Amino acid sequence: MVSHGRKINKLGEPHECIQAGVELSGLGGLFHASYESLDRGLLCAFVERWHAETNSFHLPVGEMTVTLDDVSNLLHLPIVGHFYTQETLDSDSANDLLVESLHVDRALAYEETRHYRGAHVRMS
Repeated sequence: MVSHGRKINKLGEPHECIQAGVELSGLGGLFHASYESLDRGLLCAFVERWHAETNSFHLPVGEMTVTLDDVSNLLHLPIVGHFYTQETLDSDSANDLLVESLHVDRALAYEETRHYRGAHVRMS
């Protein structure tokens, strides 16, 4: 990881039009969220303890998960609105959605959903 914070700070404040747009989006806290130095050992320790299956860190003192509240407090971002809930699709509806939205060949869409036994596909 490389911090470009110092380089960005040398450029000065962003143009007021850009700053206003970012503030209106609720992401104004990102203007001030940067790091100047990085503890490589600490980062490596966290990477080694990350478990993608549970989206959490497994530490000697227990399991730690990063929550939306953590993101809000650390980056000063507002967390508003409702959680996204995905409707359940059957394989035929999923195939139609793949063909219509992603312009995937119908035979390929059928093969993909058949391979995963439901309305699921790989992201590649």
